[in-house]
Amino acid sequence: MAMTEDGLRALTSLSGVALTRSDLGETLREICRIATRAVPPAEGASITTFPSGRPAALASDDWAQNLDELQFEEHEGPCLDAYRTGNAFRIHDLKSEARWPSYVPRALDQGVRSIMSLPMAAEGSLIGALNLYSRDPQAFDAESASVGEIVAAHAGLASQVSAAFFGHRDLADQLSEAMSSRAVIEQAKGILMAVHRCDADQAFRHLVGMSQNSNRKLREVAEETVKTASTPD
Repeated sequence: MAMTEDGLRALTSLSGVALTRSDLGETLREICRIATRAVPPAEGASITTFPSGRPAALASDDWAQNLDELQFEEHEGPCLDAYRTGNAFRIHDLKSEARWPSYVPRALDQGVRSIMSLPMAAEGSLIGALNLYSRDPQAFDAESASVGEIVAAHAGLASQVSAAFFGHRDLADQLSEAMSSRAVIEQAKGILMAVHRCDADQAFRHLVGMSQNSNRKLREVAEETVKTASTPD
């Protein structure tokens, strides 16, 4: 199976996927949808990751998501082994598969017959696995496996870029929030210093006490102090 024009366009779209999505989870789901288009025999795709050392899945649809999560229950299956070993697994017909005795019958109940699980790497380290599913036996031939490996390589890079992008964006948001909080706290301190004729440390301790007594965040107390002071009697 040579890569089709649609497949090539899908693969090209991986490079900018982070710029069109709102968060990392939705970006990974879009990567799965792109993978399904790039390898036409695939009817669903998932990405297995290991946040905090435990497996988690994001997928193109509920069917692929469930096929991934079935593997987590008994800690066996091709997606887990692809990540553990760094090897690709191509199952031609799940009905003839002797490995993973707990997973196979439950996966067959979900209607899947062919699976490809491909390790995903970034900067030389395994970061997860890309999994492609089909309801037809013998769906993935040698050429589709080659295309799948290209998609997995690009998906690994896109995942890394997306994680860095959203990580930096979250950090920027946190810094912006911190700066905004600091500004309003300084305003509130100035108001308390003027009202109570105290120094900056005493004013800050007063704010902290108000925060603790009301069980609210320090910023909220500061904002209320500023708002009250700016409201005409």
